[in-house]
Amino acid sequence: MIETIVAVYEDGIFKPLQEIALPEHKRMYLVVIPEEDEKLLQLQKKELSSIIGIGKSGISDVSCRHDQYIYEG
Repeated sequence: MIETIVAVYEDGIFKPLQEIALPEHKRMYLVVIPEEDEKLLQLQKKELSSIIGIGKSGISDVSCRHDQYIYEG
């Protein structure tokens, strides 16, 4: 199960801002993304989603005209 949890870091401890349903002493891996970087991450996901499926689009010159398709819309 992968879940995104918003937390605040205080006094050396990550404190979740919502109720978490985990057993006590459960070991977890944390990926820390500062709030200001989250906005950039969401923008990147939005832009990348616009090219999903381009390989199935019938366009056969993607490798030759990569920059045009990616940057010039």
